[in-house]
Amino acid sequence: MSVFLFSFNGIMPLILLVVLGFAVKHFGYLDQASIDKTTNFLFKVAFPISLFNSITSIEISEYFNPKLFIFAIGTILLIVVLLMLILPRFVKGNQQRGAMIQGIYRGNYLLLGYPLAQNLFGDAGVGPTAMLLPLVIFTYNVLAVFVLEYYGGEEAKADYLRVIVGVIKNPLIIGAVVGAVFSLLRLELPLFLSRTVSDVAKIANPFALILLGGQFNWRRLGDKFHLVVWATALREALIPLLTTVAAILLGFRGPELGALFILFASPTAVTSFIMAKTMNSDGDLASQIVLSTTLVSGFSLFVGVYILRAFALI
Repeated sequence: MSVFLFSFNGIMPLILLVVLGFAVKHFGYLDQASIDKTTNFLFKVAFPISLFNSITSIEISEYFNPKLFIFAIGTILLIVVLLMLILPRFVKGNQQRGAMIQGIYRGNYLLLGYPLAQNLFGDAGVGPTAMLLPLVIFTYNVLAVFVLEYYGGEEAKADYLRVIVGVIKNPLIIGAVVGAVFSLLRLELPLFLSRTVSDVAKIANPFALILLGGQFNWRRLGDKFHLVVWATALREALIPLLTTVAAILLGFRGPELGALFILFASPTAVTSFIMAKTMNSDGDLASQIVLSTTLVSGFSLFVGVYILRAFALI
């Protein structure tokens, strides 16, 4: 029951912020021009600062486990490669391909990973999640920029130099790289600047969720509904099942297995909606995937943790 309550308490505030965004748009306090401008601000300013703040707050080397790192990052890469090979056979719209691939592989580990691990294992058991967090954030963002640049038009781009330049110039990548440098070199910002960074970082996810609600429109979903269903099923059922079974077979147990399950079962990151909207992808589809996986994850996280605990695996 405690796991269910935590899942409910962790997911419900996200949903309420989306509802708030829908309400303020419905009553005319938020228009499309405001959504577009604020989305641009989040993409270029707030989220890069949030990534920097998150990465610098965690000691990367303290809990480093090569086996856990290789499995987590290698599996994320494998998922993206398989999606890029298989998805184009079933999804014709190029911009929809990018939005779907990002929505399927990219979980909200930044927002839910550490708190959920702390609830399950206590302060002594959050090490594996803390180790994975900055590495996963960086990998997620590099892959997101690559995928969205590659599928950023009517035809898939084979101009890899342009894609690489896009990755290097992306604000989220810059924020993650600078954060990693500060963390590895153990550099610290002056207190006044650190507090400013922390305050800006706090607004990124809430604002993004409000904009997500403001962007929400059932009529725009139309013939994309089946894509949302498939993305949600893959993100919240098939991928957690296959990756968790593979992790068990490879000998992961306890907090390490818990960290991996949370990584692959968490709902789609709200950042994916912001990136899709600002990088010539299908922002409407991305927003529906975020909302759908967030709703379903409250149930899937509870069921997954319950089963793993029942078999004494975590």
